Amino acid sequence: MSIALLGYTAAAFSGIVFLPQVIQTVKTKNTSSLSLTSFLLLNITNIMWMTYGLFQGEMAIIASQSLLIPMGIIILLYKIKYK
Repeated sequence: MSIALLGYTAAAFSGIVFLPQVIQTVKTKNTSSLSLTSFLLLNITNIMWMTYGLFQGEMAIIASQSLLIPMGIIILLYKIKYK
């Protein structure tokens, strides 16, 4: 296995890590057990990683953040709306 393949595999897995939470949140609109602070920090961190990936030309980081950022924003918006 090449290092690039390992990077893209890790990106794919990290890119879908929140998918079950997004589906559950959208389906139930229940965010009572989710921490607003955690999801604010998560979104800030993901945006910082995307910025880093773009400046460094790291496609694996860009790929994972392209999936994580929208999912994190969805969860954050639901958390704010449905407290």
